[in-house]
Amino acid sequence: MKTFKKFTNYLLLLSLLASCATPNPVVRLNSKETKTTWENGKEFTSYYKDGFIVHCAYHGTTDAYLVFDIEVINATDEDFLLCPEKIVMFTDSGKWDPVINQIVYSTFPIYAVDPEIEILKNELAQSQLEADQKNLATASIAVAALALPVMVATASADAKDTKQRAITRTELAAAAAGTTLNMNEFSQEMNNVRSELLLNATDAWINNSLRKTTLSKNEAARGLVYFKKPDLKKYRDLRIDVPIGENNFISFNYKVNLYYPSNQNVNPAYK
Repeated sequence: MKTFKKFTNYLLLLSLLASCATPNPVVRLNSKETKTTWENGKEFTSYYKDGFIVHCAYHGTTDAYLVFDIEVINATDEDFLLCPEKIVMFTDSGKWDPVINQIVYSTFPIYAVDPEIEILKNELAQSQLEADQKNLATASIAVAALALPVMVATASADAKDTKQRAITRTELAAAAAGTTLNMNEFSQEMNNVRSELLLNATDAWINNSLRKTTLSKNEAARGLVYFKKPDLKKYRDLRIDVPIGENNFISFNYKVNLYYPSNQNVNPAYK
């Protein structure tokens, strides 16, 4: 019996160890261009082509996005409509072209997130939250108004009665009404938290992201551009194409480096 118990404990320990969470790697993207400039810890690559100057730097990573800091300058005589949602990221295909001596990138594009759509989605969610809060407040008032007379009567009876006694369905409903009020208050508080998060997210899209802008001669626009994050353990080479006209792009190439907490030397984890 003791042997079986030890064996069971051993299996339990193994299952716990197997279920332990492992740390995610820290992501860094490095430009493949050797001629770069630095600003506040960001490495910018800059190119000029057909009257346009584009600066691009890796900004950071979230759970869902790869984020880049991009500035577009129009030095032409024509107005140019900058649309961030048309900026494209390509992952490598895992193939090498010996003729052109470079990586072959995938033909499946990852388009940048459209800030205008994200702002609209957040405002719609905010509107729904405000309606939910009003409905919860109305429900709380209605429940409180119905339950108050019964709760007062029950409290008066309890003050005079120290013996065990049965309670009626009406008294039980009054107690349940109190619980309902508490749950409504909790729901309202959670809605307040969600509302604050939505407002912060909307503010970030409005003030930090690269927005749709018409650029006249010598005008520039700069902001953060968000791409849905691909599997960076699988795709280690990325290319970003910034449109500067019809079927015309300025391209930026990046190498993905993954750093793991267990690596004391902080070396890229290439496999």
